[in-house]
Amino acid sequence: MEENKNVNGQQNTAGEGASGGRKRRKRHRGGGHSQQNQQQSQQKQQPQQNNKQNDKPQNAQKQQNQPNQGNNQGNKKQKNKGQNQQQQPKQNQQQPKQNQNKNQQNNANKVNKEENRKDTYLYTLDGNLYVNLTNKCSNGCDFCVRNERSSYYGNYLWLKNGDPTVEKVIAAANGFGDLTRFKEVVFCGFGEPTYKVAEMVALCDFFHEKGLKTRLNTNGQGNLINKRDIVPDLKGKIDFVNISLNASCVEKYQPICRSQFGEAGFAGLIEFAKICRKEGVDCRFSIVDCIGEDEVEACRRLAESVRIPLYVRKYITDS
Repeated sequence: MEENKNVNGQQNTAGEGASGGRKRRKRHRGGGHSQQNQQQSQQKQQPQQNNKQNDKPQNAQKQQNQPNQGNNQGNKKQKNKGQNQQQQPKQNQQQPKQNQNKNQQNNANKVNKEENRKDTYLYTLDGNLYVNLTNKCSNGCDFCVRNERSSYYGNYLWLKNGDPTVEKVIAAANGFGDLTRFKEVVFCGFGEPTYKVAEMVALCDFFHEKGLKTRLNTNGQGNLINKRDIVPDLKGKIDFVNISLNASCVEKYQPICRSQFGEAGFAGLIEFAKICRKEGVDCRFSIVDCIGEDEVEACRRLAESVRIPLYVRKYITDS
């Protein structure tokens, strides 16, 4: 059967001529054109499909990238939060340090002011001019105004540079201008003035020349301190002597006044008062009202027995 086809095919090709060939060509052309169109349409569809297929992975990549971007933004926010959280404790840590630095600076300023301040040799109170000659004292009285105080009515009486000379006190006095406006000059301060008898006597001459009277506030142990009778030195120099009695007997005096001379301290002040009266130096005893009414009356009886006036003064609670 295959051989017959070949023979017939040759015959037809020779017998029919061009007509048979045209028909076949047309068919071939027509068929070819349709195939080309199909191929072209397929080719056109393929790139569109390819484009669609290509679009899908791109969109997928975009969708994949978008969560990554969200994660990145979330990570950035978390980092920023972490940084803020790290910064906040640092700032909170810095605040106490700053407060500590301020406190240290304030304390340093206070210390500097305290160290740089000048010693107070003279101060005014109740219309009088007070002289602060020393911080030494032979007593340690419970009720003393200098206990646990850095100042007395705003006056810093603790001497950081030692006891003043007569010249320094006079220079300070000249800084007050007209001294006649004061009622009297009182030797008192944060110590026992009889430790500085010579300086006190010299200053009495200066103030007397200015027309001022002089007073000595003392614990009455000046003779024990100087190991001699100082009353003759005071005569004509000190116009008035105030002697702190504070108790009616030695048994009550020593526990509250604690004299470094022991029981001799109380006996010494009584003897000092007697000598002042004998030598014509005006004097009196003084006590504070906090010792109680019974003790005040006992002190009054003692003062009357040695013929020395008694002055009861109020205890200073705040200065």
